[in-house]
Amino acid sequence: MTYKSTLDDKGRMNIPAKLREEFGESFRVAKTIGQPCLTLYTDNKWNTIIEKIDKLSFIKAAKFERFLVGSSDVIEPDKQGRALIPASLREYAGLKTEIVIVGMTGQAEIWSKKDYDDHEKKDNMSELEAISEEF
Repeated sequence: MTYKSTLDDKGRMNIPAKLREEFGESFRVAKTIGQPCLTLYTDNKWNTIIEKIDKLSFIKAAKFERFLVGSSDVIEPDKQGRALIPASLREYAGLKTEIVIVGMTGQAEIWSKKDYDDHEKKDNMSELEAISEEF
């Protein structure tokens, strides 16, 4: 599912009801590797990632863990479904006012509308077709 939303002056976004149902009362938000966006993780998905990091050697894991875990924060939507996105994460992803939330399995991405639109224009259909063949 893809949702359009906005950030208010305080840096809060409205978490869509369907995502709140799937993600629960609190979840993680972190920088996304290789994309100018943020990723929301369910507790299960986050714990799976942490388990995989723990299996890596310290040298391999350190840089990855600093980037991902070091940038993460716990998000707890209020009764109206609004959640504060930390300023450092908003800055990383270039989030200003208009945002797009893309729901995925156990996670969701938060993009600035402009970056998401640019990303969608660049997506190469042949690349997607090649990935789909692996299924």
